[in-house]
Amino acid sequence: GWDAVGTWSPDRQRIVFSSNRTGGGEVFTMNADGTGPTRLTVTGNDGNAVWSPDGGRVAFSSARTGNWEVFVMNADGTAQTNLSNSWRPDQFTVWSPNGDRLLYQSQFGAKTSIFVVNADGSGNTRLTDSGASESSYVWSPDGTRIAFTSDRDGNSEVYVMNANGSGQINLTNIGGSDGRPRWSPD
Repeated sequence: GWDAVGTWSPDRQRIVFSSNRTGGGEVFTMNADGTGPTRLTVTGNDGNAVWSPDGGRVAFSSARTGNWEVFVMNADGTAQTNLSNSWRPDQFTVWSPNGDRLLYQSQFGAKTSIFVVNADGSGNTRLTDSGASESSYVWSPDGTRIAFTSDRDGNSEVYVMNANGSGQINLTNIGGSDGRPRWSPD
């Protein structure tokens, strides 16, 4: 089977990853030394798992409803909850620095928009609505801003916006294609 790239727990003691070793895509955890693999999901359609900042929860994508949705569960696999609940394909979650919100990408035909949802499933809000593709989103270290890539100007550019979606500004309007922004630690 295939094993997808994993992500480290905040304490660097465990890894969460996706694998089809059981016949379908599932989410697993294991110890940092590779021992103790534990299967957390059983639907055959789960992946893209990432730890919450406190290590107590895991966000992941699942197609168990017939299309991709954003789910959250406890780190032991219990309390699996659909946060996006839409008819559109929703994937690729990114936790806010304090773990209270998640960003995700939702597909509208060939284009994608960025959404935010509270970790309890409330407050599901579309942040970008340019009619273009927006992706590669990342929270600022203080959780007040989001950097992302958009092709709304005809080619990929780096944008920044406030955490509520307001104040969207193109930072790289200098020609060529730019993308995959990352914040400095401070």
